[in-house]
Amino acid sequence: MSRIVVDTDVASYIFNWHSSAQRYVDALRGSELILSFTSIAEMRMRAMAEGWGVRRRNLLEQFMRNFGAAYADDALCTSWAALRARARATGRSLSPQDAWIAATALRLDAPLATNNRSDFEHIQKLRLLSPRAYSAKV
Repeated sequence: MSRIVVDTDVASYIFNWHSSAQRYVDALRGSELILSFTSIAEMRMRAMAEGWGVRRRNLLEQFMRNFGAAYADDALCTSWAALRARARATGRSLSPQDAWIAATALRLDAPLATNNRSDFEHIQKLRLLSPRAYSAKV
């Protein structure tokens, strides 16, 4: 079974059944899905910031349990730092959250399912999946 790291936006689309959700579900079916710790934190923050009730927050937690979780270790921290330094040196924008997610995909040697390709396209060796192109970018 192949592993795919799922960006926060894609996980949110599926959880909220956004109009793009079915395309992602079809593309991800049969794979081991992984969330970066930062995606877990971002989704929980959104629930808190928007004042979700207990029932919806519990549904979110149940939904996230369907994914594997990747947490930071020393190697991931080094990969994150390298990505951010490289982006800075080349004048590219790369948010801390996106760097964690990209570093996770690179560390696991897994493609990243994202709806925000332009946020990640400049990262060398990162394979991307999106609804426009289900095949991995090499």
